[in-house]
Amino acid sequence: MFYLKRFALILALCLPCLAQAAFPDKPFRIIVSNPPGGPVDVMLRVLANKLGETWQQPVVVENRPGASGIISTGVLVKSPADGYTLGMVVASALTIVPFAVDKLPYDPQKDLQPVSLVARTPFLFIVRSDSPFKTWDDFVRASHERDLAIGSFPRGTAFHLIWEQTARRAGVKALYVPSASSGKTQNDLIGGQLDIALDAPSSSQALIQAGRLRPLVITSPTRFAGLPDTPTLEESGMADYAPQPWIGLMAPAGVPADRIAFIQQSVAKILQDPAMKAQMATLGMIPIGSTPAVLGATIDHDRAEMAPLIKELGIRLE
Repeated sequence: MFYLKRFALILALCLPCLAQAAFPDKPFRIIVSNPPGGPVDVMLRVLANKLGETWQQPVVVENRPGASGIISTGVLVKSPADGYTLGMVVASALTIVPFAVDKLPYDPQKDLQPVSLVARTPFLFIVRSDSPFKTWDDFVRASHERDLAIGSFPRGTAFHLIWEQTARRAGVKALYVPSASSGKTQNDLIGGQLDIALDAPSSSQALIQAGRLRPLVITSPTRFAGLPDTPTLEESGMADYAPQPWIGLMAPAGVPADRIAFIQQSVAKILQDPAMKAQMATLGMIPIGSTPAVLGATIDHDRAEMAPLIKELGIRLE
């Protein structure tokens, strides 16, 4: 009887360790607001495959597009806080949408838990190949001399907000022309209806390579591997300014810290792989792989920056 009691005590003490060692022991799912086939979805599927190989468990990507990320985030926050359900969240869902809608079905600050900053996505100012603008300075000067038009995605998107930030910092004035697609903006730029456009490298790279568009400047802090000859805004005279929306891995609030750390370390290791870096460059992304604390601080910083700008512009999302 003594030995049975002693064995039971040892087993009770070891059970938490055994439970911890078992993670992960079942499939994962990663929810994303982007539809299948786009850069974020493609990147996530590559990352999910590599995580599956690392963890020896299936990692399923679940696309939940619509409502500016509210749908996918709503599914994420209602998921079990066990680490097996994660969300690949774009910056705007947490730093723009909460200030541009009347009400959310969740609290983005209380119901979510940061895991890792996965990537940054620099934006690109582009002109048609025969544009008189050879430098960013040419564009700034021309904006004070005549009426110009800049095209990009709809009002309230990250593209629109970054344009508004940049215009204020650079003292630029131009009519913002929103469009539902990158293709429409590119066609209007080539056709002469626009003077300049703000786009993603992944969307415009084919037309740049074909010689129909020309990159003027990129928003990354250092030159982007996919467009090494394109100067940055900082190089072009805008000191300490490199706006880049982020993509982050989040979890429902309450996931144990050891599981968050385990997931973050796996993600960070994969993002340092040269092949992964090269693939992400083709998608217009810069891999990061930060700690949860860095992602949390990034969210707080961007929310503080975006909230007053959204209020000033009177942006409301349906």
